[in-house]
Amino acid sequence: MKIGALLPRSTFHPLLHHDFLQGIQAYLQYQQIKADMLTGNIGYGTDADLIAAEAEKMLLENRVDLLIIYADQDTVKKTADLAKALNRLIILVHSGAKYIHDWEPHPAVLSHTLNHTIQCRLTGLYAGKLAPQAAVCTSYYDGGYSHSHTMTEAYIKHGGAIAYNYVSQYKVKDFDTTPLRQFLQTNSDVQTLLALFNGDLAHCFLQQLQESEAAQHLQIFGSPMLLDETLTTTYGTLQLPFRIIGYVPWVSTLNNHQNQLLKTQFQQYTGRDANLPGMHGWSTGIMLGHIYHTTDTHQFRAKDILTAFYDVTLDSPRGHLRMDPDTHHMIAPAYLVQTNEAHEPEVTGSTALTLQIWQEIVQEQSNMAPSSGWINTYLCA
Repeated sequence: MKIGALLPRSTFHPLLHHDFLQGIQAYLQYQQIKADMLTGNIGYGTDADLIAAEAEKMLLENRVDLLIIYADQDTVKKTADLAKALNRLIILVHSGAKYIHDWEPHPAVLSHTLNHTIQCRLTGLYAGKLAPQAAVCTSYYDGGYSHSHTMTEAYIKHGGAIAYNYVSQYKVKDFDTTPLRQFLQTNSDVQTLLALFNGDLAHCFLQQLQESEAAQHLQIFGSPMLLDETLTTTYGTLQLPFRIIGYVPWVSTLNNHQNQLLKTQFQQYTGRDANLPGMHGWSTGIMLGHIYHTTDTHQFRAKDILTAFYDVTLDSPRGHLRMDPDTHHMIAPAYLVQTNEAHEPEVTGSTALTLQIWQEIVQEQSNMAPSSGWINTYLCA
């Protein structure tokens, strides 16, 4: 099996594409799957012509059997149509922080995302049950993606009211939570935040907020990246007087066989602990392994692979992975976590009803007017 992979850069998470790729490689090596892996660089994933040119090399010159692209839907349509003409499969991977695109589903594309819009909707619904009003807090960058809308929309529809909006700058040197802290001091009845941040912005937000006078009374409902368990190991310790609650796609402490296998094999292969991009890569490897072992039934024809996936359930570190036949998106369970003082997440619940949530998102989004947002793949900026 010959696999092509077009991978992005990320300023927020410099090892993102390395960890993702090594997750795939670790799985293929462990399963002794004979595969050649060819890689190409697509910058920040914003140039559709660059992606198309690199894909053309992979598909026509290198004649890969299938192509993995780490990019959002906005820049992949031209490439997807080329793959359709060749009847070759594209596995499109990203965080799932945007709504489904108007060209999806596509007869040559299988999307394997981290389902961030699903988790943010679940978090918004959960917050709506517990808090009558909240302040929405996000960065200029994080706020430009659909996950922000789906969290706040779910919160409002479940009875919550937005009392304040705080939007930070997207660089740490300019980061200042003073307006938010002043609002909280003068509006003591608002003690709930809906917060969406990632990377150094997430750490800076929590670090400044933990020093505010209102901190000990706060409850925060966060996006998956705000709950990323590697924040403290990457950016420094935290001592939080509040708890952060939210749904996430995965945490390293999940107690299932595939997760234990991931942690062991990723450590052996890379010398580093498994993380979210590594898990995403490993789970992509599981999909590749299934395709590899069923080659006789599809001969790498995209249409036949997708048809076969209709009835397939794969065990992954996230739990069961299944394809939604209506959108060609892989869907997995979501886990409710709560952090302690040191920002360590503990799983307090889970739901396997994520397909239903996804279908609600797709249905509601199809009735919405066009909206604007960043064309960057989330985290690739």
